[in-house]
Amino acid sequence: MEQVITPSSKWTFIEKIGFRFFFLFFLLQIFVFPLGYLIKNGFYNDAWTWPINWAGNTFFDIPEISLRPNGNGDTSWNWIQFFLIIGLSVVGTAIWSFFDTKRLNYSTLNKWFRVVIRYYLGITMLSYGFAKVFLSQFGTMTDYRLYQQLGDMSPMGLLWTFMAFSKGYQMFTGLGEVVGGLFLFFRRTTLIGSLILSGLMSNVVLFNLFFDVPVKLFSSMLLSMAFYLAAADLKRLVNFFFLNRPVPARIYPIYSQKKWFTRSRLGLKTLIILGLSMVLLWQGIDSFKYLKAPKPAFYGPYKVSQFKRNRQEVPLTDTLRWERVFVDRRGPADMIAITNQHGLQQRTGFERDIKKKIVQLNDWLANDRKYAFTYIQPDSNTLIMKGKWRNDSLYLELKKMHKEFLLMNRGFHWVNEQPFNK
Repeated sequence: MEQVITPSSKWTFIEKIGFRFFFLFFLLQIFVFPLGYLIKNGFYNDAWTWPINWAGNTFFDIPEISLRPNGNGDTSWNWIQFFLIIGLSVVGTAIWSFFDTKRLNYSTLNKWFRVVIRYYLGITMLSYGFAKVFLSQFGTMTDYRLYQQLGDMSPMGLLWTFMAFSKGYQMFTGLGEVVGGLFLFFRRTTLIGSLILSGLMSNVVLFNLFFDVPVKLFSSMLLSMAFYLAAADLKRLVNFFFLNRPVPARIYPIYSQKKWFTRSRLGLKTLIILGLSMVLLWQGIDSFKYLKAPKPAFYGPYKVSQFKRNRQEVPLTDTLRWERVFVDRRGPADMIAITNQHGLQQRTGFERDIKKKIVQLNDWLANDRKYAFTYIQPDSNTLIMKGKWRNDSLYLELKKMHKEFLLMNRGFHWVNEQPFNK
């Protein structure tokens, strides 16, 4: 007769304490899920404004925190919110434990809580995974990175360059996140999915830590969710991998005997998986087509041969003079990078109107303010631009640079008679 294992009717003290803490800890961080995908969740962040400013002033001597998270998940706002969430979870666990002393277990609540964690982590991993599979998270190698000296790169820039160059590695890790995420939508494959994601997210967290990527808190939370899902089978994993003991099958409780509930649950699950996958697949294919589309002659690396500010020629000694301009396609997005020998590194988005011969620069450092430049191309190697940038009128003559890079031309070799490590 096959041996099976069912959830224990009596939890240990440590299990009950652990559940109460992680229930509060995760719930406070994903409170608006899944409504956050359907409506704007600014109200939840706004609710944190006063507590965060109070905690920042009281515990960290920070008078006011005005900078909200905006693509950067490791701001002072985020760290103080994390500090508060830890504190609230500890206090909440203590109060919960004081008033709830007779309960044997939280099996029913944990069953539904795991559903929420599974779907949140699964949806998040599908989003990140498809972005990597279709090369839209890290993009591809740009002229700006190829001409930039290694020593001038930030640690995060170095990591992004490595991932952008390694298309195969980027797709492989993305595929792993997609597979691991899909496994989480089914209870019987949750363990393998959580183990896959535990390995992948451990690597991501280490990348974020050692390359100073500002997603340390969020990636660590995702990793802790994967650990939490796998922890239910910790004893079985120890018996199988370390003690060489037989591992009984796990019996999962039935949600309901009613047919309408079973059919509704399966229908909703199918809708979520197929709907989300089709949306992400369509977005990925669309961005991939743009990524692979031929680049017009307007794109390329340029050296600024003439630079006038307010009709005055600007010498090379000017620290704000533009010396190199890179019109690049970075993944599914376009960007213009501006550099000089004095350390200027300015990147902007742009939109081009081919008929009107206008390129509009989006200044990310000035609240996304936009500046319009007219341009002409006398030949395929020359670009002339006129327009206003911030408070100055600019005139630029740019000459395209041509260089063959070993990194892009070396290619892949099965056979190497000698190491080729230049």
